[in-house]
Parts: sequence; structure tokens; C-alpha cells
Amino acid sequence: MRVVLATGNRDKVAELRELLAPMAVDAAPEGFDPEETGVTLLQNAWIKAAALRDAVDDDAIVVADDSGLAVHALGGRPGVFSARYAGPDATYADNCRRLLGELEGVEDRGAAFVCVLVGLAPGGDMLVSCGTCPGDIAPAMRGAGGFGYDPVFVPAGEVRSMAEMTREEKAAISHRGRAARRLAALLAPP
Repeated sequence: MRVVLATGNRDKVAELRELLAPMAVDAAPEGFDPEETGVTLLQNAWIKAAALRDAVDDDAIVVADDSGLAVHALGGRPGVFSARYAGPDATYADNCRRLLGELEGVEDRGAAFVCVLVGLAPGGDMLVSCGTCPGDIAPAMRGAGGFGYDPVFVPAGEVRSMAEMTREEKAAISHRGRAARRLAALLAPP
């Protein structure tokens, strides 16, 4: 089975390649970046998958990811706007700094990573999987691994941030790892 990822985010491509192995996983064509106009992670994942479906071979399944960080004290923000929380050209560090600034002095630092994967098969069938990872927002960025909000997110039951974990440790508990394993089970032949 061949999967084409409907994302221009190279970090997500690298992570999903590992998570969906041994399936063959290709990245979207260079420059693929449809406008995400949805108000939910599911809508944005579907928008990305649908934008790429007709551009790939009939033997491929298009898979799109939309993920976000929901922070309790911020009413679920940054949520669907996680990637551009500090602005349209924000870096990962910019987004982390904005989040830490908004949580300065806040006691409730509970949060959850959420990932929705949408798979569109050639015949039009849609597969959806979701994964979550509860945890807390650390008081400062820690670690050099991972990407996005990993330096400020401490999974439940852990003392390390996701950026301080190995790729394998992160994949075992992460929102994207959980969603990818569920999608892989849906794609497995009966």
C-alpha cells in the first residue's frame, strides 16, 4: 500500500514515515500548501486530503494530518490555530514563547495534543483516526528534539518534555503516534 501525505510540513512527513512503516510513504509535491479554512482539525485535515486526492496515482491513499494543542486555561487555544499562533510566519519557538507568555502566573497548565488523520482512498472512501496525548505545559522550553510545542509539553506521567524524549519514546505515547497506529489498523487488509 502506498500513502501520499497531504502536508508541506517536512517534520510531519518524517514523523509519519516512521509511524506508518512498513507502508511506502511519499510527501506531497513541493509547494503543496492549501489554505486551511476549517474551524476544526477534522475539517482542515479533510481540506488538505481533498486538495491532493486528484493529483496522485489511483493506487495511492492520500493521508492528511491536522494537529493542535488544546490548553485548558486558554479555553482550548491555540487549538486549530496552533501552527500560526504567533502569526502567519511564526517559528516553532515563536509559538512556544507566545504560549508561555499567556500562561505566565497561571496555575492550571493542563493541556492535550490532538491529532486527526484523514485518509482518502481512490474510490472515495474516507478513513478517519484520532489520537490524543494529555499533559501539562512546562514553565520554560526544554529539550532539543521534536518540533512544534514539544519543548513546552510534558506528557501525563512524565517529567521530561516531548523534546527531551527519543523519537521512539515520543511515538509510543504521542497524539500523532496513536492516530497513526489507528489509521494503519484501518488500512490493514482483513
